[in-house]
Amino acid sequence: MKIHIYTIHKNEMLVAMAQHYSQLCKGFGVEILFFNLLNKHIQEAQKRDSKTAKQSYTKAFEQYLDSQSILLDACGTLHDSMAFSRMVNSYSMRGNIVKFFIAGAFGFEASILQKYPKISLSTLTFSHEIAKIVLLEQIYRSLSIIHNHPYHKL
Repeated sequence: MKIHIYTIHKNEMLVAMAQHYSQLCKGFGVEILFFNLLNKHIQEAQKRDSKTAKQSYTKAFEQYLDSQSILLDACGTLHDSMAFSRMVNSYSMRGNIVKFFIAGAFGFEASILQKYPKISLSTLTFSHEIAKIVLLEQIYRSLSIIHNHPYHKL
């Protein structure tokens, strides 16, 4: 199985931590690939207004979105770790790649939010870097649950 994480953000402050969780997931035969789609067009759009910014995110993401896509959104469904692991397992059974998307600062366009499943990591708001790390930890936890590894304690 492969997990792709698509983001739009400026900083790479927590690269070592992201690589740590990516390395742990390899122990379960899962490869995690990161795609930061931030470009000059998005940077300029974010300076104009939220509608333009969201449209630029959609343009960057649209070629990657498909039936294996899950959007991270504040209004998405909250899952506990067990439900999250069932979701990851379900998606992995349907295809070889599970895709997670973290939009830019203005979030996703409504048209995209209507087409794809949405999850929320918390009722709190996180920076993109923190959201990515929380997502990675939960992916590792879900793989631990799926493979009966002792990392997840009940």
